[in-house]
Amino acid sequence: MNSVTEKPTSKTTATRKTRVSWSLINFFLDLLLLINFVVLMWVAAVLQFIFPVGANADGWTLWGGDIVAWQNIQFTTLCILTLGVTVHLMLHWNWICAVFNKQILKRTVPHSDGAETLVGVGLIAVIVHIIAIAMLFAKWSIVSPG
Repeated sequence: MNSVTEKPTSKTTATRKTRVSWSLINFFLDLLLLINFVVLMWVAAVLQFIFPVGANADGWTLWGGDIVAWQNIQFTTLCILTLGVTVHLMLHWNWICAVFNKQILKRTVPHSDGAETLVGVGLIAVIVHIIAIAMLFAKWSIVSPG
C-alpha cells in the first residue's frame, strides 16, 4: 500500500502475518473464567443444597456421580479457575505494576528491567508457601473421632 487511503490488495494481505490481538486473547480468557466461575458456583450449590449432609450422603448419586465424585469436580473446577486467574494476572502484570507504582507509590518507573517479573514470581512463591503452611497446620490440628 502506498497511501493511507489505498485499499489493501490480496497480494499485500497475503504477505502480512496474521496474529491474534491481546484484546481478543483477554476477552476469551475472561469468558472462560466467567464460565468456569459459574460452573464452580453451581457445583458448590449442588453439594451444599442438593446432597444430604455428611454420612447421610452415602449411596446418593446425581447423574451417576456420588458426593465424592462431585467434590472432585468442584476441586478440579477450582484448580482450573486458579490457573486461569493466574494467567490473567500474568497477562496484566505490567499494567498492575504500573498502576501500583504510579497511583500507590506515586513514582514513575522509566522502563521495565525485569524486576517486576521477579516481584511477581516472588509473590507467587510467598502465596504458595502460605497455603502450604496453612494446610500443614490444618493437617496437624485435625482430630479424629473417638
